[in-house]
Parts: sequence; structure tokens; C-alpha cells
Amino acid sequence: MGDLSSIKTKKIFVFDAEPGMVLAKDIVMGDGSLFMARGTVLDVDIIAKISGNHILEICIVDAPYSPPQSVESIQVAQEEQEENATYYEKIRNTKSFKEFNKGYTTAISDLKTQLNEIATKNIEIDEAALLKNSEQLLSTYTNRLQMFDMIHSLRAVDDLTYTHSINVALVASIIGQWLHFSQEDVRILTLCGLLHDIGKVIIPDEILYKAEKLTDEEFEMMKSHVNLGYDILKEKNIDARVKEACLLHHEKCNGTGYPFGITNDKIPVYAKIIAVADIYDAMTSNRAYRGAVCPFTVIRMMEQECFSTLDPSITLPFLRNVVTSYLHTNVKLSDGQIGEVMLVNEMNLSRPTISCNGKFIDLSKTRDLTITAII
Repeated sequence: MGDLSSIKTKKIFVFDAEPGMVLAKDIVMGDGSLFMARGTVLDVDIIAKISGNHILEICIVDAPYSPPQSVESIQVAQEEQEENATYYEKIRNTKSFKEFNKGYTTAISDLKTQLNEIATKNIEIDEAALLKNSEQLLSTYTNRLQMFDMIHSLRAVDDLTYTHSINVALVASIIGQWLHFSQEDVRILTLCGLLHDIGKVIIPDEILYKAEKLTDEEFEMMKSHVNLGYDILKEKNIDARVKEACLLHHEKCNGTGYPFGITNDKIPVYAKIIAVADIYDAMTSNRAYRGAVCPFTVIRMMEQECFSTLDPSITLPFLRNVVTSYLHTNVKLSDGQIGEVMLVNEMNLSRPTISCNGKFIDLSKTRDLTITAII
């Protein structure tokens, strides 16, 4: 393994990790045991394992680096990111995306004003005004594959809190529709997404946007955004489910979340849905320091969480519908073949059946192949 001592490094959130990245520092557990050694080249399974152990941040190499045993794997990962970037670049050049981006930009600007006024001026919540832009986007783009592709194609922007809140609201609304919620319940769910991170408005910018690892005290301050948000909303004339989602969207079904460490049966369903939308957006949002992510990579990682931190009754239908939205879409496989997504494999959602050159490849039975890019 090569020497990492003089390599430039950076801290990233685990859901922003990508196959091909290299660990720059050992991951050490709370009891002092070594969990993952520096120099490890990340792949989908390793990232899922790190996430599954509730490790939020990792330190990666922030410069071109190729361990002698892993040059090929890093090169392949870079090629996969470039191929997905090409797909999303095509979307960015469409008239539909340009119209979406215009409405989306307005939504971010309006939400920034609204959340700041609610949080700092104690004004009452105007639900109609808060929902206007999100509902407009949802009504205009009723094709869910198109909506997800639009969100994935957005470039990273400075107002991360507000961008993320819009994305979570859109994704949560779609989840609600897929779960056959009533129109009014979907409306409440959209409000949950828009307001779930309102507590971050009063977190100091030097903590919220700090590039380096947070200190223990800073991390506790960051986690307090759920309590701060609940304090802002608790006396407001708004549905109790919105307040609960704000306070409890970082709880985990296995009891490892915060602020209370409650388990599955104690977590309200709206908070669980926001948790799924929150994680999905964190894993798929474009970042300045990494390429575009293949949706099937994200689906595979979230499947790992289905029966531990997330509620499978919500996560599995969501992932199933995401996969279904890509039926008859062309994809590239890890051996270079190009094929069409033909059939969803219910027991292994990230591995559908692909039609390639007149034959069908069931990826759930062909373990050496994966989908690497949408074409």
C-alpha cells in the first residue's frame, strides 16, 4: 500500500462517499478497535458497511492517488462517474430542465426568506405560501422518473440547507403518493420536508459550513438543530406531524439515532418518511468534489439500511418505485455491455433483469456484474 502521509485529505459525510475514493485515515471505533484501515479503496459494499455502523464522517484522499493494487478499480470508478455525468448533462441541456431549474431557483429563494422569518422573527406560518413553489414543481412534472432526474441533475449550490429542504419535500411528497396517502396527507408530508431542517437556520455558519471535522462540541451543536427546530415550531399553528418530523427525523429504527434514541414503534411514520427522503437526497445530491451518482448504486446502499436503521415498510416501496421508474431505460454494466432495464427483481432491487444483445441477464443471479451508469 502506498504512503499516505504527505497526501492532501478531506473530511466528508459518509453518504457522499463514492466507490474509488481512498481512506486517508484509519476508522477507529469507540472502544479503540480498528474498523477500517487507511489506504482502503472504497466500493459500494464497504461504504454500506461504514454507514451500517453509524459512522457519519470519514477522511479521504483529496488528490489523485492510486494504490498499486487498485489502479484499475479507481480508473473504472472515475469512468463510471463520467458516464453518469454525461447522462445528467444531457438532461441539463433540455428545455424541460431549464424550466424546472428556473422554478426551483425561485423556490429556494422564497424558502430561504420564509424559513428565516419564521425562525428569527417569530412570524406565523403561511402554509399556502410555503407550499406554493413545491406544489407547482410537483404538478408540472408528474413523470416521477423525470422529477428524480431533474433533482439529480442540479448542480451543487451555496444554500445547502434550503436546497436540501426543497429536495426532501419533493421526494417525501412522491413517497406519500406511492404509499397512497390522501392529497391532504401528502400536503402535510410536503410541509414536513420543507420545515424539517428549520433549526439549522440558527446554527452558526462557521459550524454549518465548516469544511474540517467538527469538534465534539460542534457536532453536538449540529445535532441540536432538531431540538431548535422543534422549539421554533412547537407553538405554531401547524399540524403536529410536522413538528414531530422536525424533532424525530434523525431517529433510527434500531435505536441508534437522536435526540432520544427511540426505536421503530416509537417513531411516527411521517418522521420515518422524512428520514428516507433525507438520506436519499444526501446520497444523490451533486457535490463539487465528486461526480454524478448512478441511482442503482444509491438503491443498493439504501437496501443495506432497510432492516436496521430505516423502516422497510417505507424504504422498500420507495426503492421499488425508483427502480420501476427506470424500466426500459438503457444502462451500462460493469463489463461494458449496454442493455435495457426489463424487470424489477423484488428481492434484490438494485439488481434488475437487463436485456443485452438479445439475451436476458438477471443481475440478482449474476453477482459479478453491476449497473454502473444510466445511458
